[in-house]
Amino acid sequence: MMRHSLSGVSLLALAASLSPYSAMAQDAAAASTLEPIIITATKRSEDYFLLPSTADIADTDVLLSRDIDTVADLDRIFPDVNIRSRSSRAYANFTIRGQASLDFYNPSTQVYVDGLPQDSFNLTRALPGGLESVELLYGPQGSLYGRGAIGGVINIVTRKPDNEARFGFDANLTNEGGGGTFHASTPLIEDVLYGDASLSLLDTKDMYTTTTGADVGGTRDVNGQVRLRYAPTDSPWDVTVSAGRGHVSSTEEYFVLESMLNDRIAFDAPSEYDLDTWNLGINAAYDLGFATITALTGYQKSDLDRTVFGTYTPEKQWTLSQELRIASNPDQGSPVDYVAGLYYQHLDFTRTVPIANQTSRQKIDSYALFGDVTWHATDRLDISPGLRLDYERATAEAVGGVNFNGDNAFTALSPKLGASYGLTDEWRVYGLLSTGFKAGGFTRNVTSANNAFTYDPQHTYNGEVGLKYRDEAGLLEVQLSAYYNVTKDYQMFVDVQPWQYLQNVGEVTAKGIDLKVRAKPTEEFGITAGLAYNHTRFTDYDNPVTPGTDFTGNTVPYAPEFTANLLLDYRFELESGRGALVPYAGLTYVSEHYFDETNTIGQKGYALLDLGVKWELDDKVTAEAFVTNVFDKTYTTYGFQYPGLGNLYQLGQGRTIGGRINMTF
Repeated sequence: MMRHSLSGVSLLALAASLSPYSAMAQDAAAASTLEPIIITATKRSEDYFLLPSTADIADTDVLLSRDIDTVADLDRIFPDVNIRSRSSRAYANFTIRGQASLDFYNPSTQVYVDGLPQDSFNLTRALPGGLESVELLYGPQGSLYGRGAIGGVINIVTRKPDNEARFGFDANLTNEGGGGTFHASTPLIEDVLYGDASLSLLDTKDMYTTTTGADVGGTRDVNGQVRLRYAPTDSPWDVTVSAGRGHVSSTEEYFVLESMLNDRIAFDAPSEYDLDTWNLGINAAYDLGFATITALTGYQKSDLDRTVFGTYTPEKQWTLSQELRIASNPDQGSPVDYVAGLYYQHLDFTRTVPIANQTSRQKIDSYALFGDVTWHATDRLDISPGLRLDYERATAEAVGGVNFNGDNAFTALSPKLGASYGLTDEWRVYGLLSTGFKAGGFTRNVTSANNAFTYDPQHTYNGEVGLKYRDEAGLLEVQLSAYYNVTKDYQMFVDVQPWQYLQNVGEVTAKGIDLKVRAKPTEEFGITAGLAYNHTRFTDYDNPVTPGTDFTGNTVPYAPEFTANLLLDYRFELESGRGALVPYAGLTYVSEHYFDETNTIGQKGYALLDLGVKWELDDKVTAEAFVTNVFDKTYTTYGFQYPGLGNLYQLGQGRTIGGRINMTF
């Protein structure tokens, strides 16, 4: 059977075929008002209900309803997730299940778009055009993804061009700016060759006034992409070639003194940057019938022209990645499903500080061999082992005030063992042991203040148990999980700004519980709710910069103890073919959290309320009015202590009132 894409109908069929009790699942799916969740982030199509882990997904409708335009906004819909830009969107801080990204350059969560890994400078950029869904795998994913996937993996899925000619746009205008996405897709040679193009614009107004009266803090983000897809009907080949270009121009790196938070008055130190990005990708798949061979090639280049706090610190990076894998096709009914592959990546990074006559450069080569298997031991029991072997070699040099040359190599073995068991057709339990790591290497912030220029690998060991429920009618889905993990040689930036650099600081332990519910009590009423408790602490703090200082017992920065999300919507059908009105309300809560290991700089708990109403004329035209952060809550997203100035912060978006229109033809 030759397959190139999964339609909405085939998703239902696939969900049923994946289940060991397929006949009952088929009947349930047909009557369901909640679509089954199909996850592809595991590098093969799987029903999330059967996975021995926690996974979540948000489709386009949910993202639009919460006015989510960037990856950084996703924590408003996913529980136990906190995403913030640290200083600028080029340095993303992802915290999932307490695993914070305290390394500016290597976040603890990996982001993929259509199977291709994203460069660290691109992680919190605007979401791409033609978006279908965003998937999230919780917890260490070392056996499949290797280094960096400590907190989890975010997989962004777009719709491939096909025989259907279509174009459309999504545009919004608010009191804080505006933006939109245009996308077009068409067959170039019917049943053989297809193409599409997308263009996205995100333009936010200045959100601060400086002490001298200048308006700053705005960002303009423009992204474009074109794709060609070769997928002849009845052919095993499916090849997509993509090319994209992006540009960000921003003054968001201004910081507000603690005494001026409510007035949003920023300290007047020149801070601006331009970020140019280029990307090329090839996704080539060949369907063998029983399995599919996939080759993914990605190239990304980033040029960050940055001035922060009056200091010019440009950075350049390019990466080349190649993955070759084979994955069993899920519709074969085999007792064993699998994915196995090879991976290679080269990274080249340069940072310059002209005022200090300092240049540092790194080259990193990564190699990996991985495999993951699901054995359907019985009609209810699945056992899922996995293993990945990584080898990484880093070379570094510094020229200027500090001079050195060095190289180092690291090897990591990341095993996984999961099992899930169907207690009944509706209830399923699972257990999981998984691992993850972050490679060692050389700090990229080379200054004369560094006590050391190298750091060791970081390893995480995770245990998790969970319970899943999906009722026969498809009206209710529940995921409940509890986890406990320990991280050795935890990596984070130490010392004070602007002289921070990366080092190991000892042991961190994270434990918690998270709950996710999707429900359709009636055909009109929808509920999505998430609640998470997380306890992440330094359990053996050892900082080489201040060997006499012990923060054992302190909360790890950017790891809130409680997070919660709630989305309610109700559908009113209008008469005479006028479509439907869908009012909705969304609530996000983040408890108190800190921005440093001393636990003296942080943000108290806060809740944000979003309200809106959407008019769906039909499946091609929708319009909506919305208000985000209804009560105009002032909250901080990043903070640090600067010598002579005290505590400085960046603020979250205030009340935003706007409208959106979405049309597809």
